[in-house]
Amino acid sequence: MNKWLKRFIVTVFGAVLLLMLVFAIFYHRFVIEAPQREYPRPTSLKEAQRQDLEYLALFIDKDRSFDTQEKRILFFTHIDTVKSRLPLDNHKFVMSVAKIMAQADNTHTNIAPRELAKHLNAIPIRCYWFDGDLRVVLAQSPYQGLLGVRITKINERTPSDLFRLLKPWYGGNHNRLRFFSPLYFMSPEILDAIGCGYTENAITLVYEDHLGMEKHIVVEASTEHQNSVGYWPPHWLNGNLMKSKKNWHHLNPAISLPIPFQNTNSNVWHKPIRNGLYVQLNESVHRETCNIDAYLEKVLHGVKNKPLKFAILDLRFNPGGDYSIARSFIKKINVRLNGNPFYIITGNGTFSAGIMTAAIAKNTAKSNAIIIGEPIGDNLRFWADGGSTMVLPNSKIPLRIWTAYHDWQNGCNDWSKCFWITIFDGIAVEHLNLDKKVSLRFSDYMQGEDSALKTILKMQQ
Repeated sequence: MNKWLKRFIVTVFGAVLLLMLVFAIFYHRFVIEAPQREYPRPTSLKEAQRQDLEYLALFIDKDRSFDTQEKRILFFTHIDTVKSRLPLDNHKFVMSVAKIMAQADNTHTNIAPRELAKHLNAIPIRCYWFDGDLRVVLAQSPYQGLLGVRITKINERTPSDLFRLLKPWYGGNHNRLRFFSPLYFMSPEILDAIGCGYTENAITLVYEDHLGMEKHIVVEASTEHQNSVGYWPPHWLNGNLMKSKKNWHHLNPAISLPIPFQNTNSNVWHKPIRNGLYVQLNESVHRETCNIDAYLEKVLHGVKNKPLKFAILDLRFNPGGDYSIARSFIKKINVRLNGNPFYIITGNGTFSAGIMTAAIAKNTAKSNAIIIGEPIGDNLRFWADGGSTMVLPNSKIPLRIWTAYHDWQNGCNDWSKCFWITIFDGIAVEHLNLDKKVSLRFSDYMQGEDSALKTILKMQQ
């Protein structure tokens, strides 16, 4: 065999072995499996909850977001406190676990709000924040008369006060908690567990009716069709999605939906607007029905020969996924803009890879980037990615293990903690502060308009 061919084969073989070694080290470092434990069948509620807490105590040796001694001490102190109070009613136990997890002070390291909502009850009403006001947007019979009303008190507390009282049960950046707070507000069991309930089966609401009169109503929890409208608040504003939900009435299904709420169930969507382009990235995850990068390449091709005075990237509902998705599109559309404004819409639903995408867009567009909307749902430094999910053996509460540190504020260079990929292709943006704060106004929504888009179009006049 030719000696050069032999050298080539040896080189390729060595490179493959090296790549396999690097992958094995990477996998071992970041992909952590949940601990395996077998427990005997519990003979009482107390024993079942004790087993769950013993298994939960193993979490801290796998997850890296409990990254200080103080956090670790608080974690075990709270476990011991809960053990001393066993047995607990189910909803109080679930919320106790939520409080234990909150000690990481890392927004990812919480019981996912949608999982929390699945475990606990709710009244047959759903609400949404409109520029500081909490209004009813969905209701089952016989509560459809409440649609559109402004809720002023929940169990004698204002929504803002109740939001502040919820914070100890949710660690990290509380913008994210605000996004999901309507799920918490509508659960009598959650309110009872945090000391803000009269009963675990009903909630007393004070609201302002359409004539401005203050009224009271007691709404009892219902499990009927509880799951049918889902646990993602933006979907509740999409009347088209809600039409098929049995026994649920929408705020106003006849209205012309604002553009951002027309396709909240799509991972990516776009619409030409005047002499600009609107792109909504609702999640950074490809689907079988839609590869985001391929979709965005078609969007670029469609505007290739058209004047483009501005572009809008709407990330306000993006909970994350793969931050590399849309990176090529962002670079190419910025070149097409040739110095024209690149608007980035964020909100408290912008999270994880959604935040990273906003950072990439800002870093790419530089001084032409204009961030508008509401503050993002997390800090720029956080723990995410990595491990599997631990499921408590009896309560079946799922808890995700996080192993990779991100720093999109200063850049991440610490091999002992940073997600290795971002050491090479991560960026530092210092902040994602708003250039203009614009919250969704109820009056705009009811007229089929979106407040952020309305503001942008006025700026483009």
